Amino acid sequence: MSILISNEQNPTWWQNAVGYQIYPKSFYDSNHDGIGDIAGIISKIPYIKSLGVNFVWLSPFFASPNIDNGYDISDYRAIDPQYGTLDDIFKMIDQFHRQDIRVVFDLVINHTSDQHRWFQEAKKSVDNPYHDFYIWRKPVNGDVPNNWVSLFGGSAWTYNPATDEYYYHLFAKQQPDLNWENPQVHQAVTKIIDWWAQQGVDGFRLDAISHLKKDQRFENVTDQEAAMNNVPGIDKLLAGLSSDFKRNHLMTVGEAGGVPVSEAKRWVDPKSGYFNMIFQFDHVSFWEKFTVGKVDVAQLRDALTRWQTGLAENGWNALFLENHDLPRAVSYFGNDRRYRQQSATSLAMMYLLMKGTPFIYQGQELGMTNVSFDKIDQFRDLDSKRFYREELAKGKTPAETLVKLRGKSRDNARTPMQWTAAANGGFSDHQPWIAANPNAAEINVANESNQRHSVLNFYRRLVQLRLTEPILLTGRYQLIDTHDHQLFVYCRQADKAGYLIITNLSDQPAAFTIPSDYHHLQLILANTSEKPTSPNLKLAPWSAYLYKYERN
Repeated sequence: MSILISNEQNPTWWQNAVGYQIYPKSFYDSNHDGIGDIAGIISKIPYIKSLGVNFVWLSPFFASPNIDNGYDISDYRAIDPQYGTLDDIFKMIDQFHRQDIRVVFDLVINHTSDQHRWFQEAKKSVDNPYHDFYIWRKPVNGDVPNNWVSLFGGSAWTYNPATDEYYYHLFAKQQPDLNWENPQVHQAVTKIIDWWAQQGVDGFRLDAISHLKKDQRFENVTDQEAAMNNVPGIDKLLAGLSSDFKRNHLMTVGEAGGVPVSEAKRWVDPKSGYFNMIFQFDHVSFWEKFTVGKVDVAQLRDALTRWQTGLAENGWNALFLENHDLPRAVSYFGNDRRYRQQSATSLAMMYLLMKGTPFIYQGQELGMTNVSFDKIDQFRDLDSKRFYREELAKGKTPAETLVKLRGKSRDNARTPMQWTAAANGGFSDHQPWIAANPNAAEINVANESNQRHSVLNFYRRLVQLRLTEPILLTGRYQLIDTHDHQLFVYCRQADKAGYLIITNLSDQPAAFTIPSDYHHLQLILANTSEKPTSPNLKLAPWSAYLYKYERN
């Protein structure tokens, strides 16, 4: 049984914390089969501890056919054998707790795998007790019930001959959506939550949680999102779940793309909200997965500031630039060729010191980049393969389609963690389930640990500052709007003292003058050897400065 860390005595521990997301399949292979595993994670706990983080979030490792890399769960209390056993999970929780690192799991309850026992029963008969665990509709004129489409392409409905019905799936057809209008679904999920809490889990990240409620009219729509995302009435469902989490003293962060900040306030209100935090995607173009083009700094600044100010008094932000569904930040936001180290560190300072709880995705702390696959056979992501087929059917060429995939495919974040300069980045001595990035020979933990000014050691310093400086925890966020497309400048202030964060998020030099009412300036951290001697800063491309100051 795990050594328990008391969440009841410290219910807001997650506010003064930094999280680290682990994608188990790509983290470290301990048993020489090319697939990361739980024992591999355990072996790397000393490294995770060295980052200074307070908790880890693990993407799913539950029993699954792996149609969508584990986000299609067939048993919430069993472990996919490729990752290990339940005993391995219990040992992992215990070992993390011994290092004062809390453990957060992914909870995927918008849908299950079609191989889950519930669905296997549900599809047998309309009279089966599990039938109403899922969403069913009769054919309309011998065809699908309506024009709703899957986020993975094609109709969101799949026919089931045994009942002469279609079942609904927002994602792949192998991922049928649960029917949250049925109270028995909530009761079944409550048992899962309670069981994992008893095993020592400290919290959950709620996958696709804004999709639980569907428009019960099931009519044809012109606005697809309005029918299945943040639908009126979802609050009742979330409030029921919230009571389960609070009863077990669990930290929660909901994946809530499409929920505007004006509505998010009620989701994360400290007293009446459903979750402690939510992941929002305004700054990462969530609904434009395969567009190509650089991010506009002014738009990035506006999006992040909107959430900082919007939740300043009644909520808490979850801060992130990367996760398992997004391209690498240094490739998407930065310049991974000419300015990789500078842009990786500048971006890190920009987001890690805002008000909220920062999340670091595995490899982000190294400045890992997108991978340049040149054949569709190298990709593993279901959605990427679907996109490739559809683009070719439209007459697009393989070459131009691969350009888009190299920019935005989810596989960019799923290549093996880069530990050493050895084959496969030291991830495995066997052919990995997905190819390693060739630049692992240069970008890896072993190399960067020994480099004083590496991306890795810059992240370690930022994490230390974030966790030890009270103003960086509770200080007010205030944007200093430069009205340009290069700089992101803001301060964190408490009373008459604060921190000034100055970042040039562009390939071009820039200038910034520190306001005259900022006194006793002390340079705390920079990602460049250039140390300004006056308030009139000449900023090199992708430079970043952190100052401590006093004001009148």
